[in-house]
Amino acid sequence: MYESPQDAQWVHSIDLAQEADFDLGSLRVRPATCEVELAGASQTLQRRVMQVLVALAQVRGAVVSQNDLVNLCWRGLSVTDDAIYRCISQLRKLALSYPEPPFAIEAIPGVGYRLTSSATPKGGHGTDRSASPRFNRWMLVAAALALLFAGATAFWTLRNRGPDAHSAIRVAVQPFEALSASEGARALARRIPNEIVDVLGDSQIETVLVGEQGKGATKSAPGLVVTGILRDDGRNTVVDLRLEDGATRAALWSMEFKRDSEEASDLPLEVAARVADMVNMIDFARNADPPLTDDSALTALLQTTDMLRGASDDTWAPMLQKAQDVVARHPEFAFGHDNLAAAYSEAADNISGPDRAQAMRDAARREANLTLKLDPQDAGAYVILAGLESPYDYGASEAILLRGIRLARHPKQPLAALYSYEGLLLGNVGRLRDALSFHSIARAKDEWGPGRTTRLAFIYANMGNMAAARDALQKAVQFWPNHSGVRRWQQQIVGLYEKPSVALGTFKQLDALSSLRESNAIWRDFINAKAARSESVTKLTSLKVLAAGDKGTISRENEIMMLAGLGETKQSIDAANSVLDRRQELQPWFLFTPVTRNLRQDPGFVPLASRMGLIKYWRETGKLPDFCTNAASRSECSPELLGAIKPN
Repeated sequence: MYESPQDAQWVHSIDLAQEADFDLGSLRVRPATCEVELAGASQTLQRRVMQVLVALAQVRGAVVSQNDLVNLCWRGLSVTDDAIYRCISQLRKLALSYPEPPFAIEAIPGVGYRLTSSATPKGGHGTDRSASPRFNRWMLVAAALALLFAGATAFWTLRNRGPDAHSAIRVAVQPFEALSASEGARALARRIPNEIVDVLGDSQIETVLVGEQGKGATKSAPGLVVTGILRDDGRNTVVDLRLEDGATRAALWSMEFKRDSEEASDLPLEVAARVADMVNMIDFARNADPPLTDDSALTALLQTTDMLRGASDDTWAPMLQKAQDVVARHPEFAFGHDNLAAAYSEAADNISGPDRAQAMRDAARREANLTLKLDPQDAGAYVILAGLESPYDYGASEAILLRGIRLARHPKQPLAALYSYEGLLLGNVGRLRDALSFHSIARAKDEWGPGRTTRLAFIYANMGNMAAARDALQKAVQFWPNHSGVRRWQQQIVGLYEKPSVALGTFKQLDALSSLRESNAIWRDFINAKAARSESVTKLTSLKVLAAGDKGTISRENEIMMLAGLGETKQSIDAANSVLDRRQELQPWFLFTPVTRNLRQDPGFVPLASRMGLIKYWRETGKLPDFCTNAASRSECSPELLGAIKPN
């Protein structure tokens, strides 16, 4: 098999999953989870930024050229100097965020960059990369792979294409046209293609940034072409984006992105994240076994995927129709059945009438099982089947999720969802430390997913690491500013854990989203009542909270947490039992937050936990919730609870 120069560069690129943890001074660096930690406080870095940090740290004080950084971190793709500098700038800000910076990065004009810390030699006399054990190992691996490729050429030529025979898709990102004379709009139009190239590089997609006169294009036609137009009328900035087939120039996917012009600085990140989602799905579909080559069906698949990412109560019907179209035209395409199962599951959660909802669940189960019959490595089907188990049978759901984690390989987004849903399940049974690990893996596998980032932020907040929670939440808002789920998580984290002045300022900004104004008002009442510490104000606010829960303005979980936060312990437990009495489902994660500590100390906790299946899970698995195993919180683990958990 021919090994192109691009393939050779990929052999030497940094694979974060294979990098061991290391120290830079007092800073602990964990490449595999894109985290750094100092004095117990963790921060999450973007994948590309972590790759640059690893590249600079590996040479122990030597200079790394810009070309080497491109090869190691961008796999030799066409990127601008700005992309490198943004990573260097973020690393410098990281170092300066600590009282004693654990490292520094020096720019060597015309050459490259050098990292120094108390753990690396200074003065430019570090070990040369060519003499480092890791580089030598890479060279041996490259030589071995070259021999393997040469020996296997005939085999791969004669073999039918299997699921692992991946033909990398190529993407050409063209300059965006700015329909505005302002320099700000033109600068934004120049930034967006660079961000797209940067993000797609993270996704292991070969990407070319096409110059103004066509420079950057290669002789072979790209698989996909990205084009865009930016408009700015002084009030709103709008980007019309189009993703085309490179051969036919037929549109596969298009989207309009709109921001207030004063808040458009993060628009390139949002556009790049959505493009990465769609390109990765196209790459998977066209390389599936069998592949989905029908552009019309591919467009329907992308539209379904897009709706699933930003699922809302009113999208299940068109989502279901699109998914049915794909399956009807290509019943052999396994992931089409997966998407149809997800659409049925979404419909079951939002359709009226218990009989119709059950019919949708049955259809979801049928399609998910058919998916696995066609492709046992399809990740999404395991997620759907786990979600169809009885609400409080955590053991059954976890068995399916763990089987999926063991067997599933694709696609990227559902694969991340497997880890994310196992993290959610662990959070539901009070095992937050284990949940954090799974949420971190999920986000590393699918950095741009809204659910991955917000759930990670919430786990961090519940574990007391507000710096990491703010960082993750900020990224989610940057990438998905109009996603209702992201904004609701923002309400929750800010409303429960930030200072009143900060929280109220955030809710004022959220009022710009009309869909959140009513729930914002309840959160403001809650924050003001906590600050007032007045019995009469607390009673009045509790009534408003109960009414908002009944109306659906806030979730039942938030209703219970607000009551607990106001000190209304009995009322909070009564509200939870009332929901269960009406056979409505509660996600029990609310029981394991700092704000509900008073519930865990109340005699009513054990019977409530029993009704929600928690006692059964703890007893059968022997895996206790964190508050029963942490020395700092063990006082919350009552003798009654320990007695109930003890095996018979």
